[in-house]
Amino acid sequence: SEMTKTVEISGEGGPLGIHVVPFFSSLSGRMLGLFIRGIEENSRSRRDGLFHENECIVKINHVDLTDKTFAQAQDIFRQAMKFQSVILEILPPYNREQYEKSAIAPLCFLDNEEGVPKTKIPPPVHPKPALKTVNLSGASSFEAGVQATLQQAKSPNLPRLGRKSSSPSLSPIMGFGNKKNAKKIKIDLKKGPEGLGFTVVTRDSSVHGPGPIFVKNILPKGAAVKDGRLQSGDRILEVNGQDITGRTQEELVAMLRSTKQGETVCLMVARQEEAFLPREL
Repeated sequence: SEMTKTVEISGEGGPLGIHVVPFFSSLSGRMLGLFIRGIEENSRSRRDGLFHENECIVKINHVDLTDKTFAQAQDIFRQAMKFQSVILEILPPYNREQYEKSAIAPLCFLDNEEGVPKTKIPPPVHPKPALKTVNLSGASSFEAGVQATLQQAKSPNLPRLGRKSSSPSLSPIMGFGNKKNAKKIKIDLKKGPEGLGFTVVTRDSSVHGPGPIFVKNILPKGAAVKDGRLQSGDRILEVNGQDITGRTQEELVAMLRSTKQGETVCLMVARQEEAFLPREL
């Protein structure tokens, strides 16, 4: 389109040296592509002037990244880089607002801090068991990827679990019901004007009582993304020193929402080391 420019690169020239995060529309909350957050010095991208910070990759070899998850977009990029020629459609920063307006389509808009949509949209298809998601920031619930951490960078060949799942970002969560092989991490989050900035998910309550509660997504704004330690897939064990085992998701959400702006929430989470988490390219 007139709003984007086409960049052709070779898939054979080695790493590009770019750091990408999900590009979400500020108007609709849709995932529209990959946002170029940083370019490494002395990298191929910097040397050849291929990309600039704050540009967005919206198509890779004519595949539109709109509504893809971060993991799917990364996968498309990895597969494309196996070819000699890779064609990317790049959205410059000055056209971003116009592009977002063109991509609004018939979506629901969130107009209150509880995140209640004005119009009904079809529910997403998730593998069973059923999942309940609650948003803790007042923004819409995104299928956001998790930015790379140093730990993940050290082990680039982590296994991809649940490849056949219709919801790849949730597949590690489904198998992580116990606390074995998990390390405990204490995370303090100071609640700011944009909330705590993450969503939680659990299995529906069963005969054994409420299931474990996990972090589903880290949202682009809020305390969690600023702090950088909380990750998708983390199991929440304690809130402010209180064990939440046996608590319902609604009880946990009430505890978190009762935190006033400026106050700090102390979370104890368990992290499964081998769980697949999307990584930056």
